[in-house]
Amino acid sequence: MNVNFDFSGKNFIIVGASSGIGKSAAIELVKGGANILAIGRNTERLDALKEIAPEKIFTVSLDVTCATAENWANALENFKNIYGKIDGGIYSAGIFGLTPINSFNRELAQKIFDTSFWGMIDFIEIASKKKFSNLKSSFVVMSSVAATDAPKSLFAYSAAKAAVQTAIKSLAKEIIRNGHRINSVAPGITKTGMAESGFSGDEIISRQILGVANPEDITGMILFLLSTRADFITGQNFFVDGGYLLNI
Repeated sequence: MNVNFDFSGKNFIIVGASSGIGKSAAIELVKGGANILAIGRNTERLDALKEIAPEKIFTVSLDVTCATAENWANALENFKNIYGKIDGGIYSAGIFGLTPINSFNRELAQKIFDTSFWGMIDFIEIASKKKFSNLKSSFVVMSSVAATDAPKSLFAYSAAKAAVQTAIKSLAKEIIRNGHRINSVAPGITKTGMAESGFSGDEIISRQILGVANPEDITGMILFLLSTRADFITGQNFFVDGGYLLNI
């Protein structure tokens, strides 16, 4: 049985849309009738994404680790002038890196946190404003099974993703003033450029009893949380891990 979501006439912002789960979500939302503000760092990948549906995808190149409030506001303002206010968004920007304590790289650890956590906070701060979002908008941000598993040498990445899960519980209580919802999704090992460069070895991968996920295996939960069928869900984290956490 196939489940299809109708997002006709809806507008969404996706941060980290140029690859991986963000790109997959953008494509599925467009197929469902939505207009997309696609944000990423790689201009060439954004241009390739836009070619899929030029009339429905608006792209902006932006680095979340150094973007100012003005940068965020300009991106949303330009999109709003063409398509109208957003009805929610996805934050899937993230970087992966090993940070073993015996050869600690503070710069890398800070960049991991800036990308996964502080960039998410900057995004929600601007995107949830009445000026840019319709009432009862839904936001989904990406966490990871690493927040629970905390693998060796991944304390910075794990801590950043755990911080995301905690932050949304507090954020949910604030943005409800405009009827907004926010939830997080924690994928297991997924076939994305970031994950494939960071996870290796049969022992780790074999923990995921349903195998390694495709991005499309994760986006089903994301689209559900963006939809009206999830109107009574906020401040929650959802594992989509193929059984990974069963083996820790």
